[in-house]
Amino acid sequence: HQQMRGNRRAAIEAAQSARCFGVVLGTLGRQGNVAVMERMTRLIADAGREYVVVLLSELSPAKLALFNDSVGAWVQVACPRLSIDWGHQYQRPLLTPYELEVALKASEWRPVYPMDYYAQTAGPWANLPNRPPRAAA
Repeated sequence: HQQMRGNRRAAIEAAQSARCFGVVLGTLGRQGNVAVMERMTRLIADAGREYVVVLLSELSPAKLALFNDSVGAWVQVACPRLSIDWGHQYQRPLLTPYELEVALKASEWRPVYPMDYYAQTAGPWANLPNRPPRAAA
């Protein structure tokens, strides 16, 4: 757990100096969320940075490397485990929406890393942010 937190914190710190962010919207199944993507692009624009949106069914280091130096860091709106488990294999930081919020100072770093991307009571970075539970049918 400590190594994962250290790796993620290092990716956030590296992304803070990016002038242009790549925003990947996952198109595989129901992983991507347009509302989360739009929140991420607003945060980037509000921070005075540029961004490019890329739609991908599958992320890979080779695909993102095609952007060379034009993208300083990536945020992926698909599956947070891609960043957490495989982020170290990418040439540029590959952040989760939560991590982008921390990098742009829209959220604080949490002592307990949030793994609530699909929870109904999750933070604003999540797939279902702060929605009340559905009533039983």
